[in-house]
Amino acid sequence: MKKCIRTVIILSALLTGCQKHLLNQTPKTQLVTATALVTYSNFQAYAWSLYDYFNGYGNNSTGYPAVLTSQECNSDNMAQTAVGKQSGYAAETQIVPGTGSPTSELVISGWDFSYVREADVMLDAIDHSQMSQTDKDHWRSVGYFFRALRYYDLIAAFGDVPWIEHTLDEDSTAELFGARTPRDTVAQNILNNLEWADANIGSGSPDGVNTINQACVEALISRFGLFEGTWRKYHGLDDAKTYLQACATYSEKLMASYPTCMSSYDAVYNSEDLTGQPGIILFKQYAANLTDHESGSRYMGSTSENIDLTKDAVDSYLCTDGRPISTSPLYDGDSTMFDQFRHRDRRLYYTVLPPYKVTVRSPNYTWAYTSNPADAEYIHLMDSISDPLDKPLPMQQWSATMSTGAIISQSPHFYLYNNGQSQAISQLGFFYWKIYNHHPLDVNNNSTTDCPLFRIGEVWLNDAEAEAELGQFSQTISDETINKLRVRAAVASMTVAQIDAGFDP
Repeated sequence: MKKCIRTVIILSALLTGCQKHLLNQTPKTQLVTATALVTYSNFQAYAWSLYDYFNGYGNNSTGYPAVLTSQECNSDNMAQTAVGKQSGYAAETQIVPGTGSPTSELVISGWDFSYVREADVMLDAIDHSQMSQTDKDHWRSVGYFFRALRYYDLIAAFGDVPWIEHTLDEDSTAELFGARTPRDTVAQNILNNLEWADANIGSGSPDGVNTINQACVEALISRFGLFEGTWRKYHGLDDAKTYLQACATYSEKLMASYPTCMSSYDAVYNSEDLTGQPGIILFKQYAANLTDHESGSRYMGSTSENIDLTKDAVDSYLCTDGRPISTSPLYDGDSTMFDQFRHRDRRLYYTVLPPYKVTVRSPNYTWAYTSNPADAEYIHLMDSISDPLDKPLPMQQWSATMSTGAIISQSPHFYLYNNGQSQAISQLGFFYWKIYNHHPLDVNNNSTTDCPLFRIGEVWLNDAEAEAELGQFSQTISDETINKLRVRAAVASMTVAQIDAGFDP
């Protein structure tokens, strides 16, 4: 009897051991981290989905160009003027979303950590992979970049947020129910991760053209450093200088690699292919019938847009002598829009539909000059500074060919005084047309113009502002940053010594 009992116990132990062994087996018919993230190419394939965080101009399923629904439309620079579309902040109806996809521009600030988890899954798998140490360091750098990108948005929206270093599971009770991590710690973690990534990411572009590389990491440090540094400085928080100095240091490091920018400001936002263009660090690439986006031209030349710049935004553009409108002798005042737009920073004409008036003929996609030569002032200007495929005047209603649409007879073109035309109407007079162009559309009438994500023009301005906040701005810095952009904008160079208390009251 004892022998039988002993036999049963031994068999039970063996069976129990077999069951535990079977439970610990790696699944053979489905992908798990242990089998999906092993080689360099595995990590490369996994990382492609992380790029979706960049919304760019949206995609062909959004139903509306993402740039027209961005947070900028609720800033003090722009206004959505259609009835019911006014800023939720102004109407005191804005609700910060608690849930939502982190890839949506409208809910980018939502309390959502799914993207952090996606990055952490990749980061946690690196040490157990079969890659060399150099390749492990590269992919850890890429993972740090994407996680920092999300945490940047999270602290901008909420301040203190939980810092999640590793992938959570059902046993991560402390993290799941823990308190928020102080902003000081999260911000320092972001900066530490990005600085480590800058030192360890693979040289060049090992994952192909237009992928995350050292330049992208430095561009994100530039952007984040300026944001966090100025936020801290003007909200009385500690360590503002740490982040402002990081912005300046990494901006200048990046500037050495990108000494020039695209010669046309308009082309930055209205090009079919930004590959290899000077000053373009990273962009969202679109291709016909593959990844396209709702054409801005379709909306700007229709009844749908209803987005203006504010007068305050228009007033902020300099005159061509490099002075603000408050002290420039070139400023002709604002009794008419023709006067207001004369002798101004060229970027204004690429952003706001300039004033004009024409006579529309039959068929209504043909036109003639009016009897008053002054009505054509900016038609001639745009002919001289814009490509025919970009922003010729007069503006046309959208059509599939962008050549048979109705001519918009004049600008400004007001909602209540629209001459019988309901397309491209404005409430404030400053109609936004930055991504309007005449580029061909694909078979779905969608656009394939690329969207810049990081560009050297922003980095130049980040550096200039950070140096000014640190009290270190000089003529040398001005020449290395602002004055490079002023050449393209046809604005006189900044002479720092001339900027005194009376320069702009």
